[in-house]
Amino acid sequence: MNGTATRRQRQPEVGPYTAVILSSADEVRSLKPLLRSSMSTDDVLFDPEFYLSSLGRRGKPRVAAVYSGTALIGVIYANLMTFSRYPVGIVHADLSLGAILLGDTRGQVQAFRTALKSLLDRPGTRGIRLRIPRAGPERAAVRQLIGSRKLDVHFRRIKEHAVLCLPNTYEQLLLSFGGTTRHNFRYYRRRFEHAGHAYVENLSLDELRSAADYLRSRCTIPQKSGGIERILRMVGVADRPLAVGLKHKNGEWLAVIGGVYRPTSGVLLLQLNNDRNFPRDSLSVVLRGYLIESLIRQGMREFIIWAGTSAPLSRYAKYIHTLGVYLDFPNPSWRLTRRLVSILGPWLPQDFRFTARWIAPFR
Repeated sequence: MNGTATRRQRQPEVGPYTAVILSSADEVRSLKPLLRSSMSTDDVLFDPEFYLSSLGRRGKPRVAAVYSGTALIGVIYANLMTFSRYPVGIVHADLSLGAILLGDTRGQVQAFRTALKSLLDRPGTRGIRLRIPRAGPERAAVRQLIGSRKLDVHFRRIKEHAVLCLPNTYEQLLLSFGGTTRHNFRYYRRRFEHAGHAYVENLSLDELRSAADYLRSRCTIPQKSGGIERILRMVGVADRPLAVGLKHKNGEWLAVIGGVYRPTSGVLLLQLNNDRNFPRDSLSVVLRGYLIESLIRQGMREFIIWAGTSAPLSRYAKYIHTLGVYLDFPNPSWRLTRRLVSILGPWLPQDFRFTARWIAPFR
């Protein structure tokens, strides 16, 4: 290891592996050259800069780097949840789209277990919140950890991100849709083009930001500026940003999508549509149709919609079935806190409610 990471306190070994907990941006960035030399694919979702850009105002870095000797064999990106800048003792990791675990399956289980143990044993930690695939080394590691120590455990099934599998041609995709959906994708696009409007590919980050600023107040679904800014940061650090939009013939922005490219898929992180002024133009359908056609033309195999989608694509996309895992130390006062939060959570003010959901699931 190099840099400041070498000075972090190593956790006790579990088998041949050791873990280092990184809690500053510089320490996390020190992983980048090691990851580039270890991984066969350049996936933006596993890039340290992308992880750091995804941290909102309520999260601080908490990354477990697992080593076998001096070789990096696993990285778990997690966040230490805070409220008003004060840690609440909850560590959260969303691994529904995979974790950085190298080597054979048996080694991956042990590496992930080592990472979890190190995150739990970090002073000030009260519990861990995970989103993991329902099958795979992550779940096996959780089972092993639960069997080795006393913890309060709660599981929840979650439908996470939506994935639309892409065929070889856009026409094949349309033919796989039901009659009404296929008609709408064709009809509203023809209507859009007949009106003289334009689809714009490969927006610059400045254009994406300008479009997002213009459209934020024109969406029928309220959008928080902090959430939009966070996603713009995520798009901005990607080597291959995904940014497309629709423009009115007079130059006004009608809709915009921001996201990133993975090796074989496009990921939609943000979509804003001027639904207030154009409620009958199905701008979402039009823009997604253009984008999906572009992805197929580039040879992409999947269209991933972050945090899911509504109709019509929800009828044809598959959801990543995810297991939500709550692991807590069985401290009596912490148990009481979680119980009170689960009962009172729905009636708390909105800003408190966000943090409360990480402490305990609401009834």
